Amino acid sequence: MDESTDFEELASRVRTQSEDAAGSDTDRVTIRSFQELTSDSLSELLEAAETDASEPGSLAFVLSRANAELLSEREADLESVEDLENDLGREIRVEESMPDDTILLLDPDAVDGEELLEPESIACGIVGSDH
Repeated sequence: MDESTDFEELASRVRTQSEDAAGSDTDRVTIRSFQELTSDSLSELLEAAETDASEPGSLAFVLSRANAELLSEREADLESVEDLENDLGREIRVEESMPDDTILLLDPDAVDGEELLEPESIACGIVGSDH
């Protein structure tokens, strides 16, 4: 991941790589759906990803600015992204081009631009429209 990564395109590619895809025996992305965005839903995504990732300690969240702000508003004990990072024990990147209905949790080395190099080290949260 770098400044040139198109996060909208990356999120689109990730969303089509479900580990539950029928007839596929290749490594796939872990995908979870959430009704609303909370720190608990991020923790649930982290727990799911840690079991599949080759290096779970390197996982980082990628959120849209709107989702980062929503979490700060919704969670009384979280006043900033740094508070959320401390709570989850993971880096959080806020990216302008990240779609609001998607949360990514990945090893930064698992992608190159929009190409998925290590799908097993990527988790995707699909968020309902609770905004």
